[in-house]
Amino acid sequence: MNNFKLFKQKVEEYQDITIFRHTNSDFDAYGSQLGLKHLLKENYPDKNIYCYGEQDIINPEFIDAMENPSDEIIKQSLSIVLDTSTIDRVTNKFKLAKESFRIDHHPFTGQVCDNEIIDTDASSASQLVLEAAIENEWSINIKAAQFIYAGISTDTVKMTIEKVDSRLFYDLSILLKSGMNVNYVNRMVYDENKELFVARNYLRNQIKFVKDVAYLYISLEEMESYKIDLDEAKGCITLMSNIKGINKWVSFIEDEDHNYYVSLRSHQIPISDVAIKFGGGGHLLASGIHPVTYKQT
Repeated sequence: MNNFKLFKQKVEEYQDITIFRHTNSDFDAYGSQLGLKHLLKENYPDKNIYCYGEQDIINPEFIDAMENPSDEIIKQSLSIVLDTSTIDRVTNKFKLAKESFRIDHHPFTGQVCDNEIIDTDASSASQLVLEAAIENEWSINIKAAQFIYAGISTDTVKMTIEKVDSRLFYDLSILLKSGMNVNYVNRMVYDENKELFVARNYLRNQIKFVKDVAYLYISLEEMESYKIDLDEAKGCITLMSNIKGINKWVSFIEDEDHNYYVSLRSHQIPISDVAIKFGGGGHLLASGIHPVTYKQT
């Protein structure tokens, strides 16, 4: 059972709080991390709040810079780990803290922190951060709302997956009372540059079909030719998400070491077991494997 009251208690016990997210971050990782940062800064202005991580996502003008506190600061802090299913997906720095707390929506695979809130029915880690604010009656400012909304919107693929339910819409109704501009956030998150627009149009024509499965290979040469980076290439998995008759889709993206990042998606049939079999993981209908060494056959 979720225990947001315990979370509030732990937050109030510490002067220094360090917030971590998983590597190869998506907008839910950033949204939950930065959304929580601004929630805590709003409601506990005398506390020191630090975010830790590398800048590894597009739209840097929308994303706050990371404070990346020193080991000495982390050692006296409460570390909060967000949107992270396994310990290998987050820096070990969080272990330096006096106490740790994890909030996540991925299937449970083992304890990571001293205290944990794991809710696989939630749409995203950002939704859980929002629910922490609602249950603890924290004030939600516009900056926090923008990041939380970005995380929810992207992890639900613009509110199109099964986990979009009455619970989520209730949470969003509270979030929107902050006065945030939904159009502004959508433009910041979803608008693409001309190079990516051209690349996505080209890649649509490279999609292959086998019965009810679609798949797409994106080579390093294609990425260099169309001037798109690894994160932008990963985002092209959405090109196959709304094709009638296609119930499962996969992308293979080559990196500079000639390894492949694999993303698997499904409308109904669980595919996480396939990812786990090859060393990956994730949600039942949205999983990944990265990287897989590519061998010419």
